[in-house]
Amino acid sequence: MTLLSRVLSPKDVRALPEDALPRLCAELRQEIISICGRVGGHLGASLGAVELIVALHRVFHAPEDDLVFDVGHQAYAHKLLTGRGGRMNTLRQEGGVAPFLDPRESAFDAFPAGHACTSVSIALGMALARARTGAPGRAVAVVGDGALTGGLTFEGLNDAGASGLPLAVVLNDNGMSISANVGAVPRMLAGGAARAFFEALGFTYLGPVDGHALDALVPALTEARRSRRPVVVHVRTEKGRGLAEAEADAVTRGHAMGPYEMRDGKLVRSRHGQPTWSDAVAAALGRAMERDPRVVVVTPAMVEGSSLTALATRFGPRVHDAGIAEQHAVTLAAGLAARGLRPVVCIYSTFLQRALDQVIHDVVLPGLPVTFAIDRAGLVGADGATHQGSYDLAFLRPLPGIRIFAPTVGEDVDPVLETALAGSGPAAFRFPRGTLPTTPASLRVETGPVLGARWLRRPEPAVAAVLTLGPLGLAALEAAEALEVPTAVLDVRALAPLDVDRVLEACATGHVVTVEEGTVHGGLGSAVLELLAARGLSPRVRTLGLPDAPVPHGDARAQRRTLGLSSEGIVAAVRSIAGAP
Repeated sequence: MTLLSRVLSPKDVRALPEDALPRLCAELRQEIISICGRVGGHLGASLGAVELIVALHRVFHAPEDDLVFDVGHQAYAHKLLTGRGGRMNTLRQEGGVAPFLDPRESAFDAFPAGHACTSVSIALGMALARARTGAPGRAVAVVGDGALTGGLTFEGLNDAGASGLPLAVVLNDNGMSISANVGAVPRMLAGGAARAFFEALGFTYLGPVDGHALDALVPALTEARRSRRPVVVHVRTEKGRGLAEAEADAVTRGHAMGPYEMRDGKLVRSRHGQPTWSDAVAAALGRAMERDPRVVVVTPAMVEGSSLTALATRFGPRVHDAGIAEQHAVTLAAGLAARGLRPVVCIYSTFLQRALDQVIHDVVLPGLPVTFAIDRAGLVGADGATHQGSYDLAFLRPLPGIRIFAPTVGEDVDPVLETALAGSGPAAFRFPRGTLPTTPASLRVETGPVLGARWLRRPEPAVAAVLTLGPLGLAALEAAEALEVPTAVLDVRALAPLDVDRVLEACATGHVVTVEEGTVHGGLGSAVLELLAARGLSPRVRTLGLPDAPVPHGDARAQRRTLGLSSEGIVAAVRSIAGAP
């Protein structure tokens, strides 16, 4: 029987003899490797934090003490030590263990977070609440050093250092976010100036501590717990520790390596080999950068995630990693555009949310030619509610002067990018996570600029029309071909400016279904209904999209079926309004 199988809560960790802790860490590490091999997940960060998490649960008493993890992708050992070991094989699957931390799943998860840089502010708020209510316990912020490139962390540190409250900030310094950290802060941490920095902010500084040595970690954390004032424990760890293949991965240190299996002592990854939407956008960017020396790329720590590694090697400083600092990335791009360049900000939909004020104030109001390449738009599957690209259409559409596009197939990427870059003001185009779809033989691919909507199917006479934006147009095309009533399919291509004439032509059928992989409120469906109301028209309309509720983790294809965004769901929607049998 393994030691880990007998540890069902942090109380069991505290009850173990000290000499049993290294064995517990070894078993945790092997279990994380095994789990990620079966179901995938964030491997490297969790492997690097094993001893740290064991030490945290040895010293602090969660859930009375709040352990607030930045993001949570470093916290698989925490999940295993808090009663979820028997369900970890369901990690990131529908109805299974959450990809990050979730208080609804466990009382030991102090706060839900899927974005970086939040933990110091959250933990300070919890410490303030304790001071005002007299509640027992301590607040601990576990910060990955990648989060020290983001402004929110510095805002929290500024306030916390002056608070005088017994807040513990544990800095898990592994030199990495997804890939190697950028900027001056990592140099400061590596160069030994951290003590002066944090002490100047008002913290007691402990460290640096070997993050894989329990005999160093436990005393440092014990001292932090006893402190009556803000304290930083600087812990140095190795991302990917314990798996040779992750340790040898110089780029991401095994950030997300599964699923995989061990054969003859060697790790074999599952590879599909099909090009992704991110690959297609990166390739199109390369062609645009060849044509126009003004085109540059900015990304907030997503060089690997957005398939920009080869582009960065090829174009050097024309691909700028701004670190985990979405607000800075957007305003940096505004400065580039203000002085004659044509920046493209490659950013996930979920992370663009964090920079909405900068999009409005620094890009849209001055009318600057910044293009947003919005990756992971729509459902993302296993990463769950915090990462679903649900809202970009709804929060961008009201902004004056911004043009919003969505390619339907891979061949659309170059024309969409060309059109976005050719304009004199801001533009955005969104694309999903996953591999490129097969382009139907019936689809007419246009190689020039995007000049308006296009008909994917237009029978005469049509009694119903499906209006789509993005790759769901292919599901609509499949649905139309299966319907008993003649049904047109219009790919609007641009949500802003909307091709009013063709949209009204489609609506003239009298029965309209809009389909989008964004919230029903505020996107394509809303735009069509607003247009019809302004013209005093009243066809029967059904809007399909993401619900007015967070979409949890699961398989994105299954979720599309459940939400009515598959071809079967579109068929049912058309039948419901057109009276088809």
